[in-house]
Amino acid sequence: MSPAPTNPLEQVSKVLQPNAAVSTTEKVAVLQAFSATLTEHLSFEKSAEILQAVPLGLFYYGFSVEDDQLTAVLCDLISKLLQPFTYEQIVSAENKEYLLQGLTHFTPDIRYLSLQQVFKCLASDAFVANMVDSEIFPLVLATIAFQDARTANKASDLLYKISATPSGQAAFFGPTCTAMLKQLLQINGVISFRVYDLIIKVATYSDSTFDACESSGLLSVFIKELQSDDLLVKINAIELLNEIATTSAGLSFLEKANLLDNIATILDNPDDSDVVVQLVKCAVIKFLGNLGEKEHIAFEPMSTKYHIMEKLEKCLETQNIEILIVAISTIGLVGSHPSGLKLLSDSLLTTFFSRYETAVGQVKAVYLQSLSKMLSVRDGTEQVERTTMDIYNRIQGRPSTLLSLVKEAKQPDDAIRVAAFAVMQAVACHAWGVELMAQSNEFMNYVLNRSTEYTEQGQNWKYAIIQTLVSAPDAARVLGEYYAQLQVYVRQGAHFKILEPAAAVESS
Repeated sequence: MSPAPTNPLEQVSKVLQPNAAVSTTEKVAVLQAFSATLTEHLSFEKSAEILQAVPLGLFYYGFSVEDDQLTAVLCDLISKLLQPFTYEQIVSAENKEYLLQGLTHFTPDIRYLSLQQVFKCLASDAFVANMVDSEIFPLVLATIAFQDARTANKASDLLYKISATPSGQAAFFGPTCTAMLKQLLQINGVISFRVYDLIIKVATYSDSTFDACESSGLLSVFIKELQSDDLLVKINAIELLNEIATTSAGLSFLEKANLLDNIATILDNPDDSDVVVQLVKCAVIKFLGNLGEKEHIAFEPMSTKYHIMEKLEKCLETQNIEILIVAISTIGLVGSHPSGLKLLSDSLLTTFFSRYETAVGQVKAVYLQSLSKMLSVRDGTEQVERTTMDIYNRIQGRPSTLLSLVKEAKQPDDAIRVAAFAVMQAVACHAWGVELMAQSNEFMNYVLNRSTEYTEQGQNWKYAIIQTLVSAPDAARVLGEYYAQLQVYVRQGAHFKILEPAAAVESS
């Protein structure tokens, strides 16, 4: 009887032998122990030495046993061993069969491992050219339809990255790839949207890739989905566009493909009682809010061209609560920077505030959140100061706007309370706001009175409001007698507690 191997490498070789009488648990333990001895970045020499003793084929043979733990440890080990290998070495005569085996394997971890190795082709255009001219390329394409989303997304990411190289771009728009992508579109909705996601990303890479996507017919297929009568399909299409719309290339894509007009027109559908229409409208409004929030995007020209603000104003008149909430939120996003504030017309603001006073619950919270965004805008200009003050005056709270905000800050609903505090702080950012607060004895007594707020969150908000007031230009003059009290509050901190003296009790 031969002695048991003591060398870790010998133990690995022994447990991986086809006829080894070893339990799966023991295999896992031996492989994990060996993996732990390997450094994160193996040298090529060390890796070659290990594979000389235990050939790569032996590790891949381990996959013949269907066990999740064993598969995971083998994938980890193989990944470490192949880490120093170049793409050229990965596709060499002795190793390529294992790469192909992995790219056709049904197990996600094994397929993912092989995709990681194919990523190495990105090191040079020559490697990419080699890959796209081999049987590896169609296998990567087919993996877009793989049942495991993580693995499928890895394949999509690889295809997107190779399309940025000369050889990869030529292959992506070549007949083989185009035909395969069109076939994948026929499988089911999930896979077709993976393909659309890839097409959009590639189309937004450059003007030439956009033109190539258009010429290949791939882009027109996606645009048809956006024009589909199936509103749920439209929602998914809009969600895809959300990811790229805020980039300059993405905006260019939307304009070239005439998608903005198509999307904005969806808001003209009057049937807000239909659940699917409601869902699509909400998706469109969120999409527009995503665009309007970004200050670097020239939102005004597209708003004028497609009547976006007028359409959003119409949405504020809906009886559908879900659409109303998203519309209110989007107005806040658009008006969260100086250029967006300019788009809030008198008519739109009148419609916006028409339901503010009677709003309750989530609607009231969203109103306050949007107001805090609009009132937080500052750029040092008179125009912004006038606009923010006008918006504040439109609140028309009772008995005064400030005290109405105090009332909201005492609500049991956390969303309303926090949003009310946020509005107060936004007001305190402006010179006109500091003056209004200083003139309201009731408001100043409220913020200075620590007994009016017991929650940590509320105490932090009050402290932030007071800090904002104290740091205002000319604060000492404007705040008058309150200035010293506010300074003491700041020095004491947000959570200072006044200790009440204990009464002395005489012992009898």
